[in-house]
Amino acid sequence: MEFIDETNIFSGSEKKITSVNFKGGKITSIFGGSEIDLSSSQLAEGTNILEVFYMFGGSSITVPNDWVVVNKVTSILGGFSDKRAHASTPSAGDSKTLIIQGFVMFGGGEIKGR
Repeated sequence: MEFIDETNIFSGSEKKITSVNFKGGKITSIFGGSEIDLSSSQLAEGTNILEVFYMFGGSSITVPNDWVVVNKVTSILGGFSDKRAHASTPSAGDSKTLIIQGFVMFGGGEIKGR
């Protein structure tokens, strides 16, 4: 599975993705939530985008500790944070990056490492 397309409305889900070429996708949670485990996946080359939309909901996204993840989520009365102990920061030599972008209102999300 190269792309994820996850929607939870008044519900929840847990998914473990084991892609060798993960490219991103979309997660929507409205009055619901999800746990997405990407710890056994590998990022595709280049810039990969994961789009999130949370309203009164959210998700927890687990990634390998060595992934370069850029948080570009806009929050209103909510939040989205990188909870990894040693989050990788982008540098000029990085060939693989995951950008998480989107919108959170009255909800939240977090990036966890493994």
